[in-house]
Amino acid sequence: MGGLSHMFKPEFWNYAKLISGVLRHEMPIQDVVNLVTSLKLDSESINNWKNGVERALKKYIPNGTKAKGKCGECGSENLVYEEGCLICKDCGSSKCG
Repeated sequence: MGGLSHMFKPEFWNYAKLISGVLRHEMPIQDVVNLVTSLKLDSESINNWKNGVERALKKYIPNGTKAKGKCGECGSENLVYEEGCLICKDCGSSKCG
C-alpha cells in the first residue's frame, strides 16, 4: 500500500510531515503553533486545515505557559495559555480557536 501519503493532497501531506518532524525533535508545542500560524497559504481549504491544526495543538500547551505577543485589547505582554486559549492576565481578554 505504501503508506498514507497517496491518500492526501501533497500540500496537506507536506505540512503534516513538517509538523511531525519538529515535534519529534522536541520543539515546544507553542512554537509549533506559532510556526503553523505563520504559514502563508493561498487555498481557503488549506487555511481551514491550518486553523484546525492550530486548535488541536493548542490543547496540548501546558496551562500557564507564557505566550509571545501583545494583547489585542490592552497591549499587555502578560499572555498565557489556559486550556488551549490565549488569555491576557491583565485585562482578561481571551482568544480561543
